[in-house]
Amino acid sequence: MPSELVLHTLRERRRSTVAWALGLAFLVAVICAYWPSVRGSADVQNFVRDLPEGLRSVLGEADYTTATGFLAAELFSFMVPLLMLIAAVGIGARAVAGEEERGTADLLFTAPVSRTRILLAKAAGGTAAVALLGLALFAALAIGAPLAGMDDVSTGRIAQASLSTVLLALVYGALALAVSCATGKRPLAIGVAAAAAVAAFLLTGLAPVVKSLDGWDRLSPWSWYDGADVLRFGIGIGDVALLVGVAGALLAVAAFALQRRDLSI
Repeated sequence: MPSELVLHTLRERRRSTVAWALGLAFLVAVICAYWPSVRGSADVQNFVRDLPEGLRSVLGEADYTTATGFLAAELFSFMVPLLMLIAAVGIGARAVAGEEERGTADLLFTAPVSRTRILLAKAAGGTAAVALLGLALFAALAIGAPLAGMDDVSTGRIAQASLSTVLLALVYGALALAVSCATGKRPLAIGVAAAAAVAAFLLTGLAPVVKSLDGWDRLSPWSWYDGADVLRFGIGIGDVALLVGVAGALLAVAAFALQRRDLSI
């Protein structure tokens, strides 16, 4: 049953996954099409440089003089991880609480399979869906960047930045899953994961300019992600380990909570 449940989860999410993938591809196409009008323009770089230090810190340092810096600022500093997070959090929140809302939890959890195995199958299906979004992001950029004349953008770095985005999304998707398993409330799971993501994002952005927050940004998954730096300098194995480790720990919390809660069936 677990393997069938993985496939069922993917089939259940196929329309939304395709929609998210097309949305990401469209965003990439728009940004790539915008590059020729920005390339070599000093006005844009001057505008970014003149922004207040606090705002530049939150939004991330932007270098519009290179295609890599342009993509890092326009896509990987905020917009792409935001979209991936929304998709992953929705998947995680619905994994268990969605079954309870639809009244199908009794059919699922009364099967002769442990709750943990069912949860792992649901998590695997959700992870596969998020990974497909990462693949769509990579494909769109690998095709779009050369067509837009972004000669300094490395395909390998695009792959690494896409992977890092997937891992960040999985952390907050796993958090939504854990809250979903603990409470059975989908809106609460979405709210907690969204609030945690926003708080961590602000912590990462403000820590460099707020002395009292100095060093605390290393506790933020956004700091481990830093897709803009990954696109420029490559992915860090330590950061990957942290993202995978936290996602795995949250999955363990979800399994623990699910085992001990009376489900709404």
